[in-house]
Amino acid sequence: MNMSMQTFCRTTAQHLKKLSDETLDSPLQEESADTPVAADAPVHPPFSDQHPYDVCDPSTMPPDLGFVLKMVEGVVHVYTKYDIMDKNTELDLPYLDLSEFVADMNVLMALIINGPIKSFCYRRLQYLSSRFQMHVLLNEMKELAAQKKVPHRDFYNIRKVDTHIHAASCMNQKHLLRFIKRAMKKNLEDIVHVEGGKQQTLRQVFQNMNLTAYDLSVDTLDVHADR
Repeated sequence: MNMSMQTFCRTTAQHLKKLSDETLDSPLQEESADTPVAADAPVHPPFSDQHPYDVCDPSTMPPDLGFVLKMVEGVVHVYTKYDIMDKNTELDLPYLDLSEFVADMNVLMALIINGPIKSFCYRRLQYLSSRFQMHVLLNEMKELAAQKKVPHRDFYNIRKVDTHIHAASCMNQKHLLRFIKRAMKKNLEDIVHVEGGKQQTLRQVFQNMNLTAYDLSVDTLDVHADR
């Protein structure tokens, strides 16, 4: 954990301190305060006609620091110049080797199959589950009232954060409908389709389908993430 610059949670760090005489170099995980959500928080970001990368100047980007990475027996090593064959240029960093990795893996496997540890973990999980159920019984109505105060919490307006998003499910039906209608107001003359080598604008595509912005609805789109 120290080598990967990660932190332990407070409970784990306290128990590790009791087992070892050495102090932990890694800092404890800090508990951040809850950020309040304003009642008038906008659903969509402000619309801008400027491309986000139009003002990107390559000359303002950070310069090359001269470090080079090289894989050595499955471990990334860092060098200070491009002559990676010169061992003198390698940075003095704590690199793990295969023997140390296997030793740590053996310790983990021994902890996993240890009977008393498994019993302790099971009882600890049961204890935490019971505390959570008690918290739900005592504070369910308070949390429900607090959730109702949060705007944009319904299915169509909820904010979804994901690191793996398919293009077919990147927005719901209402968002797609709102996006299409806004594009028909602001980007009617943009080229959106090429058929038979002929470019078609957004206006021409809708004229060919004999549709207008007033004809579009959630039922007309009939889109689904699995189709």
